[in-house]
Amino acid sequence: MRALACTLLALAACGENATPVGDPAPPFAASCVPDLDGALTAAELPVVLDQPLTFRVGENVAVDLAGRGTGADRQWDWSADTAGDALRDQIAVALDDQWYAGSFPGGRFVLAVDATTDGVYAADDRGLYLLGLASHDEAPAGGKTLLPYAAPVAVLRLPVAAGDRWTETATITGGTLRGLPYNGTDTYAISADARGELHLPYVRFTDALRVRTTVTSTPAVGGASVVVRQTQFFSECFGEIGRATSRPGEPADDFTTAATLRRLAL
Repeated sequence: MRALACTLLALAACGENATPVGDPAPPFAASCVPDLDGALTAAELPVVLDQPLTFRVGENVAVDLAGRGTGADRQWDWSADTAGDALRDQIAVALDDQWYAGSFPGGRFVLAVDATTDGVYAADDRGLYLLGLASHDEAPAGGKTLLPYAAPVAVLRLPVAAGDRWTETATITGGTLRGLPYNGTDTYAISADARGELHLPYVRFTDALRVRTTVTSTPAVGGASVVVRQTQFFSECFGEIGRATSRPGEPADDFTTAATLRRLAL
């Protein structure tokens, strides 16, 4: 079963929302000014195409999702300089140039889910939408994947603030998964449930929003449902700054070992 379709906005950056060690340059021209009001708007999450953002990526690593403290005083420490981390670029590219573009009307841009699979997205003032998944190559060695959703899924509803929660259901009919026919349903339970300070290596974000997503993938015929949990942190004008993804079948929201841990590298 495929992994959770992970969301990432390639965003403009502003220095006023962080207290970095040293003086790193922002990843893009700073045209966005954070107001630190706890609510993320579309203006504070602009999508920038063809500009790489670098993340530290570790696999099967310890992670603290619960944090310490309460309310706006909550803190999460993800600052460990883990030796096994790899530095990987994430780039949003236009949908038009991809082999699967015709299968996703209304799609605007693409982000890699993993080394072989892309997520297709659209965005407007009201949200960020996932339209489905496709293999990066049209004829990969492991078989083609093409999984358009019957309707877009709002993986972020904007503006979003702590206390917001919603559920989205996506239906796949006539899809292809690793070269085999696939029909099924993906259910997304999403909640923005906490706000506080996130510590990353060499940078500290003083106003980060925690967003939890639980995806349950259920094939229409045969096979058991697969549950994957994801916790993301967003910051005004930087967008997604951290993400922990669980192993399949993880029962706890505050899981302590992440199958994959991504942290913005500045």
